[in-house]
Amino acid sequence: MSSTTPAAPPDPPPDATPEEIEADIEAARERLASSVEALSAKLDVKAQAKQKAQETSAQAKQKAQEASERVGAGAQQVYERVRTTSPAVLGAVAAGVVGLVVLLVIFVVLRRRSSHQS
Repeated sequence: MSSTTPAAPPDPPPDATPEEIEADIEAARERLASSVEALSAKLDVKAQAKQKAQETSAQAKQKAQEASERVGAGAQQVYERVRTTSPAVLGAVAAGVVGLVVLLVIFVVLRRRSSHQS
C-alpha cells in the first residue's frame, strides 16, 4: 500500500493575526476531513464491491450491444446477398433442396417397406 500523504503546510508565522491563525486552522480541518473521507472510501469494502459490480455490468451491457450490432450487420449482409442473387441461382438452389427432400422421402419409404417385408 503506498502512502501519498501531502507535506504539511508550514506553521503560521509567529506574528500571524488571529484571522490568519483561524484560516490556517480551517484549512487544516478541511485537509483532515478530506483525508478521513479518502480513508473511509478505501475501507468501505461493500461500496467498492458495489462500484465494481456496476462497472462490470456496464461493460457486459456494452459488449452485448456490440455483439448484437455485429449479428445485425451479419444478418443484413446475408439478406443483401440473397436479395441480389439472381433468381436463376435461387431457383437452382431451391430445386436442389426439393430434390434432396424427395430423395430422402423415397429412401425412408423404401426402408420402411423393406423392413416390413422381412
